[in-house]
Amino acid sequence: MFFLVLWILGIITAVVDLYMKGFPSDISQICTVLLLHQFVVTFGSLGITGLLSNMIFAKQNAKAVGWPGGPFQIKYGFSQLGLGAMGVMCIWFRGGFWLGTIVGMYIYGISGLWSHWNVMRMNNKADADSIANIIMDIAYQTFITVLAIKIGGIWVIG
Repeated sequence: MFFLVLWILGIITAVVDLYMKGFPSDISQICTVLLLHQFVVTFGSLGITGLLSNMIFAKQNAKAVGWPGGPFQIKYGFSQLGLGAMGVMCIWFRGGFWLGTIVGMYIYGISGLWSHWNVMRMNNKADADSIANIIMDIAYQTFITVLAIKIGGIWVIG
């Protein structure tokens, strides 16, 4: 559920940004600010925390989630850092770059869905934590998709 904290942090910083801009009346501008803060704050923070938890605190993290640790955590930490770097780079790059960043987040979300589903399948029972994470993954993917659609132009290739 740590991701929920990052999601909310991205919304809070966007609201502060919108307040400082006088709350524009154009829904496209509001969605642009909300999505930008999801990229920079939420994805950026995810990259930093992923790097820390999977590289620096690898053994503790593996023990906490009940999975065996190993070299894969270093690779996973770097991939999370890459996603975070893409999020922060959305400050300077728009258009197709935003589409690429959303696709990266979709893939990250699918990996979360698969992981939590697999935990329940391996344990032969549904647990509240996995169900909550699956619901959050779906809700978040829907949230960033709606923002991207409202902005317009992100889905245009070329």
